[in-house]
Amino acid sequence: MTARDDERDPLMRALSRLTTHEPGQARAARMVSRGRAALATRAGRRRPPAARLAPRGAWGQAVEPLVVAGACAVFLFEVLSRATQLHRF
Repeated sequence: MTARDDERDPLMRALSRLTTHEPGQARAARMVSRGRAALATRAGRRRPPAARLAPRGAWGQAVEPLVVAGACAVFLFEVLSRATQLHRF
């Protein structure tokens, strides 16, 4: 395929004749106003976030990353052990 094949291809010529379909300014303004009204209605129905039953203290913020790190370490160990079994190191 060369750079000039696009000029000879009938489908590419047909595609080049297509026009873009954009809404008129009045229709676009109506669509934007309807969207904003829908968002305002949805925002009006939104409930405030519920308070947690037991707020996390400082210990929760310290333990959570340790649990995630432990799970990652176990996963990495399992991957390495299966890879060594597979390749018989």
